[in-house]
Amino acid sequence: MSGTSTDTILYAQTRAVEHAAGLPGIRPLRIHALALPLHAAELSATIEEHSPFDLLDRYVGLAIAEGGFTRLQDIAVFLGISEHMVDRVLRFLGEIGHLHGTADALSLTEPGLRSIRDDRRYTEKEERLRLYFDGVRCGPLRTAHYAHGVRILNRDAGHAQRAFRLLPEACGFRPGVVGELARRSDRGEYDLPDELLKLQVLEVGRAFLPCYAIRAHDGQRLRTLVYSGIAELRDHHLEEILNAWPTATHVMESADSEQPRDHFAEWMRERGIAPRALAWVDHYSFRLVLPPSRYSDRAVGIRDKSTFSLAMLGSYVAPRSHVLQLWCDDAPTRTKAVLTRALAYATAPRRTVPEVTAFLERVCRQLEPDSDVTVDDLRRHAREAGYGTLDLGE
Repeated sequence: MSGTSTDTILYAQTRAVEHAAGLPGIRPLRIHALALPLHAAELSATIEEHSPFDLLDRYVGLAIAEGGFTRLQDIAVFLGISEHMVDRVLRFLGEIGHLHGTADALSLTEPGLRSIRDDRRYTEKEERLRLYFDGVRCGPLRTAHYAHGVRILNRDAGHAQRAFRLLPEACGFRPGVVGELARRSDRGEYDLPDELLKLQVLEVGRAFLPCYAIRAHDGQRLRTLVYSGIAELRDHHLEEILNAWPTATHVMESADSEQPRDHFAEWMRERGIAPRALAWVDHYSFRLVLPPSRYSDRAVGIRDKSTFSLAMLGSYVAPRSHVLQLWCDDAPTRTKAVLTRALAYATAPRRTVPEVTAFLERVCRQLEPDSDVTVDDLRRHAREAGYGTLDLGE
């Protein structure tokens, strides 16, 4: 995996950057590909299943629980069936954990008593599961981190790849942490269902959770936004961990102290872009200001390396991890970019007028066209571009 890129393991960095840039007042500055250390705990547990009682099983149980019979012979006489049949039922109830004692001293276990009381047969089955705890404070990961799309690397895969920087473990695994989680009323929010009982730790290994940490400015201070593979993109759980962890802050601040222009230089030379194209937006961030001729609506195979897609105008790139916004000082070009991006969004199936309106408002805030672009403007642009009438739901 040494040749893997970040988007092979997670998703493209620009997706996280664009999401961060769309948050009110947020200006992304730098993106770090990090891997949070994890403890991977292999556990055994029992799960309690329930099913309808067989009639004879229930009658034998009732004879013990409510009739007070504790001997095989007495139960057979009371129910009017053979001792052989009762013996077979008693052996079955013992196998599923409902009964203990001998044929002359029988009693029901707690699951057996509950089964009689609730008129359903409770049985226990062994399960194996894996729970992840962060290597910073040994806290459990949330259920969202177990969902499809979240990539957790085992120890070997983590050390083999070079796309994400492995952060060092800050604390070892605490044996009592599983029991603490099991006693929590909200344990289901950490992928531990209430029906799993008698948890035992079998083995603890090392793992890593890849994520993007975006250093951003909100107009008042520097902040760190964290993105992993969870469906909501922004990972507030990891964000809380990384923001409170001095080691992670030191790693990011050390990299942030490097001069951005030095990192952009090679990337810009490859595209024939002069250094003067960089323009500071504020004390923390800058744009790559290019003329209209540098933006084209041609397909990728037709454009050369020095030209960007018109849809990329106003969006962000991250050469060598420093975030850079593509820009053009020509307002009509920015207006055309708004229409291009909005048309691609609106022609997807099942878009509604409110959705397209909200998209237009967001893109207009980002691109600052000469005037706000409306849905009517977009409909007119669609007709002129040969798309016909936009079919939008209400």
